[in-house]
Amino acid sequence: MPNSSIHPKRPVPTLSVYVRGHIRDAILSGEYPIGSKLDQQAIADKLGVSIIPVRESLLHLQAEGLVQSIPHRGVFVTELSLDDLHEIYVVRETLEELATILAVPKMNDEVVAQLSQQIDAMEVATESNDFDHLFELNRHFHFTIYRSSGNNTLLQMIESLWDRSTVYRRVYTFMSERAKQALAEHKTIFTFCKSGDPAAAGQAVRENVQQTTRGIMTRMEKEHISG
Repeated sequence: MPNSSIHPKRPVPTLSVYVRGHIRDAILSGEYPIGSKLDQQAIADKLGVSIIPVRESLLHLQAEGLVQSIPHRGVFVTELSLDDLHEIYVVRETLEELATILAVPKMNDEVVAQLSQQIDAMEVATESNDFDHLFELNRHFHFTIYRSSGNNTLLQMIESLWDRSTVYRRVYTFMSERAKQALAEHKTIFTFCKSGDPAAAGQAVRENVQQTTRGIMTRMEKEHISG
């Protein structure tokens, strides 16, 4: 009889994992807007599940910072302040620069080819103002680099911070002028990755994150003042 400790079975995703994935995707896509209240029963009915896995999922998402529970009011999609976002992006700058520095020496021809294809696709999406596709390509490009670091702990930390700021990037950075600037920044990152210069690639990533931060902060400040 095979030893189950040697050949462990792959865990089957639980119902709460499925529900959590649905809610997370809906938040990140903007289906559940920033600051909106989440109707737990409506979510359960939509997914054909009981209220229990919905509550379990929301507890996990609260720990991730995507939702917040307000006593006697309910659960809401987290609305970050300017200070909150600034803190996230300061940490992102450091972690993503580090991930890039670790990744570049480990990149093979296949990874470089993937980055090249992604740059080409980003150029097409930028020219056509296809912001939804560009948004997806941007994430694929960065995480193609970061995965090459081989550091799963670092990757998980970056993914968590990306998720917390994704809604704001989607709302505040879909502008043609920013898209063109970001394309130029990504081309610079790719050039240094291809040439095998970890320090320069890491600095280029840091500057890309900084530019995104400035764009979001500027838009949020203007809307706060006008509001």
